[in-house]
Amino acid sequence: MYRRAGLSLIALALIASCEASDPGAPAPPPPPPVSLPVTVSVGPDDAAISPLGTLRYQAVSSSSVASWVWSLSDDTRGSISDDGVFRALQPGSVQVRACASNAPGICGAAMVTVVAPPSSGSAPAVTLIPDSALISPSQTVEFQAFGSNLVTPGWTWLSLDNATASISDSGVLTARRAGVMVVVACATSLPHYCGSAQVRVQ
Repeated sequence: MYRRAGLSLIALALIASCEASDPGAPAPPPPPPVSLPVTVSVGPDDAAISPLGTLRYQAVSSSSVASWVWSLSDDTRGSISDDGVFRALQPGSVQVRACASNAPGICGAAMVTVVAPPSSGSAPAVTLIPDSALISPSQTVEFQAFGSNLVTPGWTWLSLDNATASISDSGVLTARRAGVMVVVACATSLPHYCGSAQVRVQ
């Protein structure tokens, strides 16, 4: 009797061992993927802008986001469009916030300060290089703008006489006909800060 019981136990052990090593048995499920936190960057950050100035913001996420919902922490300081263009109104600091339209909890933010227009004589000096130019029709000249104690993401270029010469968004002037004109560059985020140069076309 004891011998039969011992043989039965051995047989069960062999069957269990064969089942455990059966190559046809289904593999255990893989571990769940590790989900990393989603990061959102909004820029430019810590920008300064004067009232009525505009500044375009962009949001970048570590995961795929179809579109962004833009908002401000204080609507009295400015407004922001659906595509992230901030328009300054009243002096003060405000947070620009972007949240994923399909996941409101995925957000990023940046700060912007609306500064009061400078009083006469206190504005930073804006210099154009060259400060004057003499060219012939159809010739081009590239201008650069520099501001003392002024940080701006770019410059807005203007020709005060497009019939005489036009200027591109990057500061390249193209002469059209003989005459004297003035080219102006204003800080993109602080449009009260401008510089100018005279151009003679002959």
